Amino acid sequence: MKFAKPLVAALFMFSTFNALADDRGLYVGGGLTRVEIDEHQISDDDNAYKAFVGYRLNPYLAFEGAWVDLGQFDGDHGNFEGHSVQAAAHLGMPIGQRIRLFGSLGVHAWDADHDIAGDSNDLDMTYGLGVEVDVLRNLGVRLEQEVLKVGDIDLDQTSASVYFMF
Repeated sequence: MKFAKPLVAALFMFSTFNALADDRGLYVGGGLTRVEIDEHQISDDDNAYKAFVGYRLNPYLAFEGAWVDLGQFDGDHGNFEGHSVQAAAHLGMPIGQRIRLFGSLGVHAWDADHDIAGDSNDLDMTYGLGVEVDVLRNLGVRLEQEVLKVGDIDLDQTSASVYFMF
């Protein structure tokens, strides 16, 4: 019985490493987004969508590409409608076996029609925070808040997505 507690502790430790080792691979997902803009020319929000594909190297690091509809905004001094292709790194912190907090940092190439942002297309920065919950072994949900620089303006994007890991 002297070895029961250390044995249980060792088994628990190895089972945790095993669970973390399974948390890698290719994933695809998509969801709905709420894009908000609050500039002196336009103050509005719109529903849009996002599709993404990524590869999780381990529970702490993933690389992701996404295509995002930036929505359509109408204002007194102009209109805005755009799309974005993104590449980002996600740095995550697992909380237990099912929840992961993450921060993202990347770039996105955007294209806008009826642009008030200074250009009609460019390459700018994107960053954000989010949380993922693995509902089933290969199926999860994600909630994230991102800021996308689009020329002279910032778009705030809140996304609710579903993803599938292979």
